[in-house]
Amino acid sequence: MHAEKFDEEGLLKDIELSELALAISKLTFGWNNHSDPVKEAHTFLDRVRKLSMEISEYEQRMGSNLSEYQRHKIYNSMEDLEKLISYMKNKIGSSVSVENIIDQRQQ
Repeated sequence: MHAEKFDEEGLLKDIELSELALAISKLTFGWNNHSDPVKEAHTFLDRVRKLSMEISEYEQRMGSNLSEYQRHKIYNSMEDLEKLISYMKNKIGSSVSVENIIDQRQQ
């Protein structure tokens, strides 16, 4: 029986992805309750890019030592984060549309 190798760094990457996903969920859920949701979105996207780079470096460094279980957990977390980014994008589009309607009515 082959025992899969698990490492704490992989778990930490999954935790970081989960924390970021939760923060983005909270932002999109309460978009209109945030004082500057666009600025917060930029901050989260900066974190997404940084974490994506770290995960790529981690995967390269671990190579075949990265267990399939951890590889799938991290990949699934990245896919969830990708979905949340699209939800955030929809919020941005809807708020821009509302602003355009208000601007048109004021003219």
